[in-house]
Amino acid sequence: MSVNRFLLILAGCTLVCWLAWLAVLIMINPAQAGILAFLFFYLSLGFALVGTFSVFGLLMRWRFSKEEMAHKHMKIASRQSILFAVLILVAFFLQSQRLLTWWNLVILIVIAAFVELFFISYRKLNK
Repeated sequence: MSVNRFLLILAGCTLVCWLAWLAVLIMINPAQAGILAFLFFYLSLGFALVGTFSVFGLLMRWRFSKEEMAHKHMKIASRQSILFAVLILVAFFLQSQRLLTWWNLVILIVIAAFVELFFISYRKLNK
C-alpha cells in the first residue's frame, strides 16, 4: 500500500471518528447518561485524536525527513499519536473527576517522555 493511499484511508477514518464523537457530544445528555455513554465519548475522542495526530505526524515527517522509508514514518507517527492521545484522554478523565493538578500533568508528561525514550532506545539497540 502506498503512503498516499494509507494517508487517504486514515484521513477518512479520522473524519468518521470525529463525526462519531460529535454525534455522542450532541445526542447524549451527560446528566442522564450511564457509563456506556462516557465510554463512547472517550473511545470516539481517542480514536479521533489518534487519527488526527497520525495524519499530521506522518505529513510532517514525510515533508521534513526524506532519508527514512515511509513505513518507518508511519510506525513512529502512529506510536507517538497513540501516546499523545492517551496523555490527553487521561488528563481529560482526571479533570472530569476533579483530580487534575499541575503536578499530575507534569507526572503524566514525564511518564509519556520516558515511554517515548524507551522506544527510541529500544530501536537503537535492535539495529
